[in-house]
Amino acid sequence: MSKKILLSLLLFSAAALAASGRYWNTGLGGTTMKFLSMQASPRSAALSGAGVASPVRLSELTRNPLAATSVSQAEIGFSQIVFGDAGADNFVSIYYGLPLNDLFVLSMGLEFLGYGDIEGRDEEGFVTSDYSAYAWAAQAGIGNHGRPFAWSLQTRFAYQAIDDESTLGILADAGASYRVNRFVAFGAAVTNFGYVTESEYSGEHEAAPMALQAGITGSIPVGSLLHLESMWNVHLSADIYRRADMEDFEWRFGGEISYQEFVSLRAGYALRPETEDGLSAGIGIAFGSCVFDYGYSPRPALASGNHYLGVGYRF
Repeated sequence: MSKKILLSLLLFSAAALAASGRYWNTGLGGTTMKFLSMQASPRSAALSGAGVASPVRLSELTRNPLAATSVSQAEIGFSQIVFGDAGADNFVSIYYGLPLNDLFVLSMGLEFLGYGDIEGRDEEGFVTSDYSAYAWAAQAGIGNHGRPFAWSLQTRFAYQAIDDESTLGILADAGASYRVNRFVAFGAAVTNFGYVTESEYSGEHEAAPMALQAGITGSIPVGSLLHLESMWNVHLSADIYRRADMEDFEWRFGGEISYQEFVSLRAGYALRPETEDGLSAGIGIAFGSCVFDYGYSPRPALASGNHYLGVGYRF
């Protein structure tokens, strides 16, 4: 009963903060290190960020702490984003999960975002010398697995540099989910809660990109319901999401149809009042111990999109 109460409090808190007034938890400078809230895994990108209650791939770890609860055997993997026009030059992430026993899971992650030469301009708009920018983050966490009530905690150190000025962050994530039965799961997570140093390049205090997400996932075992031997399963998710600097919340919807773990087809749609709505899609394939994922998220305003690639190995 206490586990259900804890999850209920998390869900209520996430919904209340998501629907609260303007710009909660931000100072005059807004938020910094927003790369920590962009989609990083091919699966989550294909689902438009939905599915906090039912992560399947460990590659979702850097944005959803509950991804650690999906680990049943040791896994290591790599993800990369190929940006469209006006994007960064490089974004890569590495993740690792290790079951410690029948209950707990240790997880670790590392990500790097890099920009090449950026054209510099002075206050009057005249071109100056080029400069570079990059950011990285390292995290470690612990959670449980194989239980109807799942939880995960992780801590993160982040560093961001623009030219010769930098910002540091000490952050934490927490998540909890409850699988009511084989068909329905609820979940909620808070990410990037913590402290960042004052921005040297803006001269103003900026907050961490703290975000709250809560959602529900329905699982439909098609073959079982139709009394067939089919191994097809359908997963449908609906989530609400809000970051500290957002004036309004986002609705995220995602669907995945899979045949065992061999192949998974994914699609999602996000209602983003402050930027642009978006339809995304992707595919996942597993060959024995190896898993491959691809996701695509369009950027209509730039007439381009981002490609998400991932590979993992379970052992």
